[in-house]
Amino acid sequence: MKDQIDVAVRRSPKYSVFMGIGAVLGVIASGVLALFVDPAVMPTGYTVSKGLGLMLLVLGTVGLFLGGLLALILDWAGRKRAREYRVDAQIDMVDDPKEIARRRLAEARGEDPDAGVDGAAADETPQPGDIKRDADRGGTAG
Repeated sequence: MKDQIDVAVRRSPKYSVFMGIGAVLGVIASGVLALFVDPAVMPTGYTVSKGLGLMLLVLGTVGLFLGGLLALILDWAGRKRAREYRVDAQIDMVDDPKEIARRRLAEARGEDPDAGVDGAAADETPQPGDIKRDADRGGTAG
């Protein structure tokens, strides 16, 4: 079955990249801010490393959020610039899973998958292991 469909093509940002860059920028900003902190001004019980840890947590989270927000804005702007195309589409009907499995097995054996092999005729062919199993059950081979 062939048909034509309309598709929209646009660029979309990778959210994880934008969020990661935002978090890294937040961490860098907290490191820069920690350079300007005077240890003598810190309240009793607090150290520069504790302040740096708190700034890393807060500014890293803020950077993560702002990176995701920027990606959302760019994605929204990209939807407005999307180009529409009419393309030919070929829609194939899905086969029966058993038929797909039969065709794959035939290809793996090196046989022609379209040869029209009956599944029942192939199953009735005695295999060497089948004769031994019949003899073990007390039946006759043959």
